[in-house]
Amino acid sequence: EAALEKHEFKVFLQPKFGLDSKNEVIGAEALVRWFHDGEIVPPGKFIPLFEKSGCICALDFYVLKTVCKNISEWIKEGIEPVRVSVNFSKVHLCNKNVAHDILNIIDEYGVDKKYIEIELTEMSDFNDFQAFKALISELKDNGIMTSIDDFGTGYSSLNLLTNFNFDIVKLDKSFIDNIVSGKSKTDEIVVRSIADMLRELNMKIIAEGVETEEQAKLLLGINITMAQ
Repeated sequence: EAALEKHEFKVFLQPKFGLDSKNEVIGAEALVRWFHDGEIVPPGKFIPLFEKSGCICALDFYVLKTVCKNISEWIKEGIEPVRVSVNFSKVHLCNKNVAHDILNIIDEYGVDKKYIEIELTEMSDFNDFQAFKALISELKDNGIMTSIDDFGTGYSSLNLLTNFNFDIVKLDKSFIDNIVSGKSKTDEIVVRSIADMLRELNMKIIAEGVETEEQAKLLLGINITMAQ
């Protein structure tokens, strides 16, 4: 909390591209970095600690406020924003009012809800199943898009798709890495099947960790048209 008060956390935007629209920027994900004692602390080091202590909740809301503030300023300057996704930890499921708190912040800055997306990570188990489902439903009922992060790495992925009405599924970068490296023909078959299934379910799919033209061409070849 002291680090938040000192403004040691900085929010950066990682772009999302439409591969079928001349690589047009179609969105972004808000990523937080911690600048402490002259060094950048990697998320892999501080996020697990913050989740364990519960501090992650304050950090997630800090990122959401920063994103809303930036979007509000862009609009005042005549800049049309893209939709920005903000990560929310599973720790928030302990708070029955989390959806209400999210909506209050968005309203506080006068931001149109179409510019905000809430990104959730796959559950490691189903202990929080009902809370998870209630959060997604309440956000969607209030016009907030939701996405599932790191799809394919957590518990019972297909159960998630059949039980939760996400707008967007974010495919974990390990699938793409394996396909490009030629290590796994199976992954290509699985990813193509997932993409086809999501279209049938009226969900969108975006591939994470796309860094090369080769990866982008591969994705287009299996009908995945969005990349981050």
